[in-house]
Amino acid sequence: MKKLITSTFLVLALLVMTVGAAFAQESTTITGTVQAVVLETDATTGVTTVVVTLLNDAGTTQTVRISVQTAESFGLVVTDPTTGLVTVAVDAIGKVVQLDPSLIIDDEQETQEPKVHPVGSALSNFFSGLLGVNYETIMAYHDQGVGFGVITQALWLTSNVGGDTTTFEALIVAKQSNDYSTITLADGSTPRNWGDVVRSLKKGNNLGHVMSGRGVLATPTGTPPPPTATPAPGINTGMNGNNGNGNGGNNGHGNGNNGNNGNGHGNGNGGGQHP
Repeated sequence: MKKLITSTFLVLALLVMTVGAAFAQESTTITGTVQAVVLETDATTGVTTVVVTLLNDAGTTQTVRISVQTAESFGLVVTDPTTGLVTVAVDAIGKVVQLDPSLIIDDEQETQEPKVHPVGSALSNFFSGLLGVNYETIMAYHDQGVGFGVITQALWLTSNVGGDTTTFEALIVAKQSNDYSTITLADGSTPRNWGDVVRSLKKGNNLGHVMSGRGVLATPTGTPPPPTATPAPGINTGMNGNNGNGNGGNNGHGNGNNGNNGNGHGNGNGGGQHP
């Protein structure tokens, strides 16, 4: 009888520990630095929700969906009191938030078409026209564990040097292998590490500027200047021979080297008269 009671007690203890651990796991807050904030409105219901991408201390990104009210309480969005228009707060990127799992909205499990990651989509839209980088390429590297921060830095540098998809992929491979011997920065130097790559970027070359719509693609380094305009016929630019001036010391024979007499007036600039 004593043995049976002891066994029953052990089973109950294990059950309590298991349930407690599961409950603790479910109630763990999600903490991270905000990398992106995207407003999404359901085409059917018209309900707007906020998709937030967070970067934790381990360097891993996580995307969660929360209500507008929750996002507003964290200072990630603002609502115009007159129009009711919801916009992303200008200082949302970089904020550190702690989200209770109960505040997170579960996405629908069944979808007729695959979900598009808001950050990957924004990057591909911003850079694809210039670089030929598409959504699939970006997400393939992200699925390999490359963070959106590194992907964005590689895209910005590729843009700054006038590169293409090959340049972008070479940068990601260099980051993964720590071999930068084939990489050339905008100033023509070769980076020693990824820190050199980041330091070579211009102010505003970051993920936050892309997601907030403040990013501007500059003219790539090394772009040739426009060709010099050719002067129209009959216009003397003063660049031919001796500028069409006669030699004033030659007894009045003031013929210019262009076959024109002293700037086209028949008299040399030196004051000599024709015989």
